[in-house]
Formats: sequence, C-alpha cells, structure tokens
Amino acid sequence: MDWRYMLGLAEGVILGVLFSAGIGAVRGGWVPRATRGRVIRRRLWGQGLLVLTASLALPLIALALLGTGALYFAASFAGGTGMITGAVVMHRATRDRRRGSAATGAY
Repeated sequence: MDWRYMLGLAEGVILGVLFSAGIGAVRGGWVPRATRGRVIRRRLWGQGLLVLTASLALPLIALALLGTGALYFAASFAGGTGMITGAVVMHRATRDRRRGSAATGAY
C-alpha cells in the first residue's frame, strides 16, 4: 500500500474519533475522562471540538478536491482561523461563567 493512503486512513480515523467525542459532548454531556475534571460547560466544549475537527479537515479536503492554488490557500486560512476559534471555545468551556476563573481540576 502507498504511504499516502495509509496516512489518509489514519487521519480519517483520528478525525472520526474527535467528531464522535464532540457529538457525545453536545448531545449527552459526555467528556473524555482525561478532561472531565476541568470542563465545566460540557456542551460548549463539544461545540468547540466540532469546530476544531471541521477546521482540521477543511484544508485536507480542499487539497484533495481542488489541488494547490488560491482556493486551497483560502481553505487553509479558514481552517487555521477555525482551529484558533475552536481552541478558544474549548478553553472558555473550562472557565466558570460567574467567576471567570478556571476549574479547580479536582477529579
């Protein structure tokens, strides 16, 4: 098998896991055990994860469909902006809305 095929397959699996974790957080409030103690607003965290996952996939899908060029650059720029936005939203989910402080991290 070609290494590019295996790399794309691995990327698809990782994006699928991230997407399913985001859906689980938005729909049912489920958060992975490693972040469970820090996340206060679980649905907001899931929305941030979904934005982050979509922005990771956007440049790669654009590269596969469009090739290199101006549209690929625009998709990469939009993907980078989405990654920053998703990370900020996920960080806001760890902050207490009333106090503005971070979670204690107690499990």
